[in-house]
Amino acid sequence: MYILHANIVNEVRKANCFDFLRYFFAFFLILSHYLTLSEHDSVWFLAGSLRVKAFFVITGFLVTYSFLRRNCNLKSYAVKRFVRIVPAYLCTIMFCILLGCCISRLALSDFFSSAQTWRYAVANIFMLNWLEPCLPGVFEGNSMQSVNGSLWSMKVESLFYVLVPMIIWLVGKAGKHTVMTAVMAASVLFYNILPVQLQYFTYFFGGMSMLLYFDSFMKFKYLIVSIAALNEFILYSGICPALNFTVQSLEPIFFTATLLFVAYNVKSLNFMRRYDNITYGLFLYHFPVIQVFIYFGLPEHHFWLSFFSITFVTAALAYMSWIWIEKPLMNRYK
Repeated sequence: MYILHANIVNEVRKANCFDFLRYFFAFFLILSHYLTLSEHDSVWFLAGSLRVKAFFVITGFLVTYSFLRRNCNLKSYAVKRFVRIVPAYLCTIMFCILLGCCISRLALSDFFSSAQTWRYAVANIFMLNWLEPCLPGVFEGNSMQSVNGSLWSMKVESLFYVLVPMIIWLVGKAGKHTVMTAVMAASVLFYNILPVQLQYFTYFFGGMSMLLYFDSFMKFKYLIVSIAALNEFILYSGICPALNFTVQSLEPIFFTATLLFVAYNVKSLNFMRRYDNITYGLFLYHFPVIQVFIYFGLPEHHFWLSFFSITFVTAALAYMSWIWIEKPLMNRYK
């Protein structure tokens, strides 16, 4: 069993701005999907890949920390992950179905007797969202008919959660350096043949790696971030095409290092730690809320007023999810 050294536990628990980063990327997630679904041009820094990379880096770092802090107790880890993720997720599926029956062009009896409704329920409950992303007669006039297109990442996230104990077990058996090097090498070699969604494992694994080497990262953080900046410059400027494969392979670990550097060094952003974290609810509810606003044509009349209204409604739903579902269950099983 791999044990996280006590001094690293204390270092990781120091003041950080992970909560601010979560809210920052959640806000731009809402804005990006709003622009996309309302068929407006987005801008480069709202690119989906950037937000998703950051999400998986933070998740990989914190989830691995949670597992190791509990001395690799598999039962405790599984229960905590289940309680944190699944109940709120299932309530979102129920919310989408109830929302759909209210605005569907079908009569209520036809909506609930439709096979598509029950395919949607079963597929989404088991996180197989791509099997049936739509409900009958719902959002048919929208540019995208998917009720909650953001939920694709849930199955990927759950898979990565399962991999954490397996990788840590291997670390305990074969040693940290051997296992982390082997997994990183495999991630690089098979990156281009993996499905796009599974390619994000390199960023999740980057978060895991940075935790296991946290003391080294903090010791050489300025040097590492300087090299990361150079790597990003070479990658995106195209100044040296011969190095493209190398810098692309190193990008996940350097992106991770940059994000963690911000988390532990921009102390002015640490204030968000004192507040409840409703970012999971923001992720779960923003997509169907945007779809409803577009369905009623509100962005066409008041574009930015609609955006801030969407943000407010989403935040209200997320807060209710936190107060009534997430927080009580987390406190019960703490």
